[in-house]
Amino acid sequence: MTSALSVRASRRGARKFLEPSAIIEAISIEESIVLPGYQALLASPGTIKVSEGLVGDVEAAVLRHQAVVARLRLMLAEAVDAERISSPHDEALAALGLVGPDSADTPVVTSVARSVCALDAAVADADDAARMLIAVAFLLVATHALTDPTNCGTASPALNLMPPPLHRDRALMERVMAEAVSTLDTPARAALAGYITTASAAFADAGGVKQLYVLRFNPHSLRTSCRSAGLGEVEVLGSR
Repeated sequence: MTSALSVRASRRGARKFLEPSAIIEAISIEESIVLPGYQALLASPGTIKVSEGLVGDVEAAVLRHQAVVARLRLMLAEAVDAERISSPHDEALAALGLVGPDSADTPVVTSVARSVCALDAAVADADDAARMLIAVAFLLVATHALTDPTNCGTASPALNLMPPPLHRDRALMERVMAEAVSTLDTPARAALAGYITTASAAFADAGGVKQLYVLRFNPHSLRTSCRSAGLGEVEVLGSR
């Protein structure tokens, strides 16, 4: 019995910064918004044309985020396993074979579902050109809302310290957008700005859920990025 308890305690001590619900949140954003956004940029022909000099960087971003998803899935498995026994009382029950149904197996509805629903609603009646603009708009906003959930070494909920932002993705998207905006006509620019506003509203809402530590929407940096790309003063929702 003592051996079983020590194993359980070791697993609990190895728990990561993120709860399973936050890891699920990150996977959802990656698979529903980030990866489709980058893949849309690689579509040919596209409304937003990526120059040859940036195609390699976008392709590398796709591979990088695919690797992130794989890592997150491993983290989720570890976190769920660590949460199966969450207290000394539960450990004692487990040693006696008296543990009840595992709540970690219960499906989690995360706040990012609002962002994905907003994306689905925006895409529903759009043509191919608009779909690409929508996907890229949501990707852009995601880079200013999602932190790096695979880099939690200095993160601490108690100290309000977050994982680092997606600096590399923000820088890449600024370069992509700066090139793209210069080639868009006035209606396309206006449409892109409108989709960014829609995406910002979704992420501002989702980011208000304090229990989920992967989201920290930064509307100020998004506004700055839009100005740098040549979109001017885009309406970005969020108080920061």
